Amino acid sequence: MHRVPVVAIFVMIALLLGAGAAQAKPLSAANRAYVDQVVKEEMEAGRLPGFSIEVSGPKGSYAQTYGVSSLATSKPMSLDDHVRIASITKTFTATAALLQIEQGNLAFSDKLSQYIKGVPNGNRITIKEMIGMRSGLYDYTMDPQWDKEFEENPQMRFDYKGVVAILRRNQPEFEPGAKTSYADSNYYLLGEILEKVSGESVAKLVTDEVIKPLGLKHTIYPTAAKMPSPFSNGYYAGPEGKGQIVDSTLVNPDAAGAAGAMVSTLGDLHKYVKQLTEGALLSPKMQRARLHFGVLSKSPQITVGYGLGIGRFGQWLGHNGGIFGFSTVAMYDPKNGTDIVAAANLASNFSTPTLETFFKIAERLYPGSLKK
Repeated sequence: MHRVPVVAIFVMIALLLGAGAAQAKPLSAANRAYVDQVVKEEMEAGRLPGFSIEVSGPKGSYAQTYGVSSLATSKPMSLDDHVRIASITKTFTATAALLQIEQGNLAFSDKLSQYIKGVPNGNRITIKEMIGMRSGLYDYTMDPQWDKEFEENPQMRFDYKGVVAILRRNQPEFEPGAKTSYADSNYYLLGEILEKVSGESVAKLVTDEVIKPLGLKHTIYPTAAKMPSPFSNGYYAGPEGKGQIVDSTLVNPDAAGAAGAMVSTLGDLHKYVKQLTEGALLSPKMQRARLHFGVLSKSPQITVGYGLGIGRFGQWLGHNGGIFGFSTVAMYDPKNGTDIVAAANLASNFSTPTLETFFKIAERLYPGSLKK
C-alpha cells in the first residue's frame, strides 16, 4: 500500500544470479562510490536502519547492503531478506485483472457498481478507470479516522466494507475519467471484484495466475502479519519520520489489501520488473493498452505517468511502494536495459527514500532519462 505526495509510485533494481553474476561487468568505481554516497545520505536523512540496492545494465552491475535488518540484534541487512513491497503489489493485482479480462470474466467497460454497491459514482466508474487511476475515488488511506486507527494498531482488522464506508463519508476527488490521480481505493476494491469474478481469494488468484507462472519463488501475497524467513524487520518513526523509532514489522495485510499487501525480495523484484515491462503473461494487444499512460505530474526535471497498474518516470517503467516499516522501488528502462531495485526498512505510508535514491542514480547513469 502506498500513496506519496504528488505521485506515488515505483522503482527497481538488478540482480544477476549464478554463473552470469560472476561474469557480469561491475559498475565503475566512480558510479559505485556515487551509489554508496546517495544511499548514505538517504539513510542519514531518514534515520534508516538498513538499505539494500541492486543496479544492473549495460553500464555494469552493483549489489550492496547497508546497515542492519534488526535494531534489536544488529543483524546486517541482506539481499535475501523478505520485505513488504507495498504498492508494487498493484502491478500484480493489475496483471491478474487484465488476465481476467482476457479470459472473458471481466470487462474494461464493466461498472464498479455491478460488483460493489454503495460507492459514490460507482454506476459510472469503469474497471479500466479503476486500474488506470482515473476513477476519481477518494483515497481511503488519506482518511483521518482510518489513518489514526492504523497508526495506533497496524494489525487492525479491515476489509473492503471499511473502504466503502470511508468513500461514503468523503467526496470523490473528481468526475470519473476526468484525469489521472493516484488512489489506493481503486486497487483495494479491485481485489474484491477479482474475488467475485474468479470465485477465489485475491491472494490465491495472484499466486496462481501471476506469481507462480513468472517463477517468483520468494514472492508471496500473505494472509497473515507474519513475515517469511529470512526477513528484515520494519520500523516506523511517525508520519514524518521524526518520532521515536518503533518496530512495525507486523502489519495486517488486509489493511492494504490488493493495493499493497505483498512481500518479496530484491532478487525476485529484479527478475519481475523486466517481465512486467515486457508484458509477460499478457497478449501484445493487452500490453499495449497497459502502457498507455495518463499524466500524474510533469516538471522540467521529471515526467510521471500511470498506465494500467504500472508507473512511468520519464523512460523508466515500474512501481514503488511505502508502508509502515518499508520503502521499496523497482524500475526498468527498456531503452537501455537497466533496472534498479531497492528496499529500506523504515517508512510510513508516505515515505519514499528508495524512490529518491532511484531518481539520483537514474539521472547519474542516464542523464535526462527521467524527463523523456
